[in-house]
Amino acid sequence: MRIIYAGSSGPLSVMPLETLLEKGHDVCAVVLANAWTTSLPHRTLSTLTEHSGSVSELARYHGIPVVLLDDGTRAMARMRQLAPEVILVSCFARRLPDTLLSLPAAGCFNLHPSLLPAWRGPDPLFWQFREGADVFGVSWHRMSSKMDAGAVVAQSRLTMPDGISARQAAVLLAGTGSGLLQNMLSALEQDTVDEIEQDERLASYRSFPRERDFDVSASWLARRLYNFICATRERGRHYPCEIDGRSFHLVRARSWQADAAGPPVISGNRISFSCNHGRLDADFM
Repeated sequence: MRIIYAGSSGPLSVMPLETLLEKGHDVCAVVLANAWTTSLPHRTLSTLTEHSGSVSELARYHGIPVVLLDDGTRAMARMRQLAPEVILVSCFARRLPDTLLSLPAAGCFNLHPSLLPAWRGPDPLFWQFREGADVFGVSWHRMSSKMDAGAVVAQSRLTMPDGISARQAAVLLAGTGSGLLQNMLSALEQDTVDEIEQDERLASYRSFPRERDFDVSASWLARRLYNFICATRERGRHYPCEIDGRSFHLVRARSWQADAAGPPVISGNRISFSCNHGRLDADFM
């Protein structure tokens, strides 16, 4: 199948495209949201295989044409000329226009890092860690005019180890999503894809996190608090928390223990305090 791939940077965009190229699929173009993404410094293939690059770098390395969506009508004319049979999307920074969604015969499909219909929106990993999800997952779904609401065509669950960073979690999810690709494309080619409409009664949507969404509480489960801070601290944020009537700005979670209690213990810029079902050891500023 002739494939147009739309993405940006990071594992969730890079790894599925790597998989398509490794399996010899016909990727006829890569679509980027903005022109600035084409100005990233060139990296060697050895760096790219560590999933730290961008789809624009992969496109340059493999000689794949790049189309900028912000070129407007010129971009649409170019993609019509390419005549894709399917468009695949992962971590794309813009909503695709309806004219593009209707272009390929087989449709447009997006890789979303949650078990849809739960956690629709632009930053599902953040919210899954914040809300203490026990099971994570990825979904390939048919794209529609409503964000993340199209029928699911492939889905897989996975659990996250304690203390994982958001980037490490993205690598695990991208690997799982990439593993679903081959069967999904084969089903599309044979017109045997199994589409499951999302149950709107189970749907949830979260927008981009705001400043107050980094506030945490000692009433949380100790494990949830530990994993949320570990997963999001790459963003360079601090975590306001009231502990025993005092306000602290946590900056790093070091460890947690189950069923440990007792008053807070402070040593330098380090604090150990009781949470719900456990105790957290953290640094503060």
